[in-house]
Amino acid sequence: MNTITYYVQRYRPQFEAISKEVQLLATHFSSKGNIHIYDLHLDGLFSFQFKKNITSHHFAYYPLLFLRARHFSQKSRLNHIVTSLGDFPYLPILKLKNTILTAAGSCQVSKIRKRVKYLQQVSKIIVESGKQKYDLLQLGIAEDKIELIYPPVDLAKFTFQPASGPFNILYASCPTRKKDFHRRGIGLLLSLAEEQPDLKISLAWRKGAYKDIKDIVKSIPNINVSNEIFPDMNRLYAQAHCTIIPYAKFDDYLKLIPNSAVESLAAGKPLLVSSQTELAKIVEKEGCGIVFEPNIESLQQALAKLKKEYATFQKRCLPTAQKHFSQSSFLEKYQLIYAAHGI
Repeated sequence: MNTITYYVQRYRPQFEAISKEVQLLATHFSSKGNIHIYDLHLDGLFSFQFKKNITSHHFAYYPLLFLRARHFSQKSRLNHIVTSLGDFPYLPILKLKNTILTAAGSCQVSKIRKRVKYLQQVSKIIVESGKQKYDLLQLGIAEDKIELIYPPVDLAKFTFQPASGPFNILYASCPTRKKDFHRRGIGLLLSLAEEQPDLKISLAWRKGAYKDIKDIVKSIPNINVSNEIFPDMNRLYAQAHCTIIPYAKFDDYLKLIPNSAVESLAAGKPLLVSSQTELAKIVEKEGCGIVFEPNIESLQQALAKLKKEYATFQKRCLPTAQKHFSQSSFLEKYQLIYAAHGI
């Protein structure tokens, strides 16, 4: 059978959005060939796996074990890198003629420029935002090599359930490092909570910077922080009236279309979205939420309008998810790309 190898970083499909995309693809195409996942991570020097279907080890071992990745590259019918346009570990060592790359992570143009000679050799580049496509075109990548495919959501896992109690804003795209708080707009949320004590703001944390955020919000009674993996995300969205993406700026390390926003739309919950993310264009076009500038005045105005016209925004959420982010559309587009490689 054919072999399809996925090259990823920090493969954690139980809760990490990009990993879920890889898992979806691997499951769907498992009938077409043998699947192998090559994962580099930062989760501990002694956390590793060397199995038939997965190779996983710390970045520290990469210089010693790059030949293993290259081996899979030579033997695979299709190599699929799922990282960013500035991919460091995989592009320089893989056989690129039978390789496609999905830019699931955001990346600054300066990093992409350093990888242009490799990007020109890959068979196909899949981007998840218009900005990424624009960057590639400006750097001389041929347009027919680029395809825009938005990240998917499993619509069957989400249903609209009206929230009760005080107006509850959910933030579920958490940082893992304290130094990321600013770029992700955490300070803006804190200011909103302090100026509008009648609001409830729910922060769905996982790990990493949990202690830092708990120390910061302990004196703000209307902010609630959870620190767990939710097996049923629909339950989390059911408790919220809307979901917020308050990014302070376009930035490396930030997913321009966050998974939490896509899931929120599938659950019928409108969005409050900073202008500093690709998702803003879709929200404005489809009317499934409000776009605001990343400052407290603009956010308060957006919130007031959302509350006033809530029913109108709410009814547009699921149609937007169906139109732009369905799993079936996502897989159909990848099927065409894989078919070009004989899969």
